[in-house]
Amino acid sequence: MKRRTFVIYTGVGVAAISLPIGCYQFQVPPYDPLISEPELLSYIWDAEAIEKAGALYREQFSEEDSEGQLVLKLLENLDGKSPEGSVLQQKIVQDFEKGDTVMVDGWILSRTEARQCALFSLTQTR
Repeated sequence: MKRRTFVIYTGVGVAAISLPIGCYQFQVPPYDPLISEPELLSYIWDAEAIEKAGALYREQFSEEDSEGQLVLKLLENLDGKSPEGSVLQQKIVQDFEKGDTVMVDGWILSRTEARQCALFSLTQTR
């Protein structure tokens, strides 16, 4: 086999493998839009404050800066339960019990609340 043919086949093979993987990362799984609204925070913050907190969280944790990643993180460990408000509230309580909190704009939020704010900030810009 000639070197040129080998290089062409290798390039095509790499593209064939990497293209589906790259496209998979940008898929957003179907989800209930209500999971993007942090229920408890909405009692003390308006939409603008929630959106600001979400944008700040996405700046701090750039690996969670896409809608798909945030949805997957919010829906993980739900054991097939639908992500109703009460299930997410339990997850928030568990975050505080485990110490899984983040500081966003001077507020200590559970990781779940912060992810909800981040998802809210992404969905409000559409």
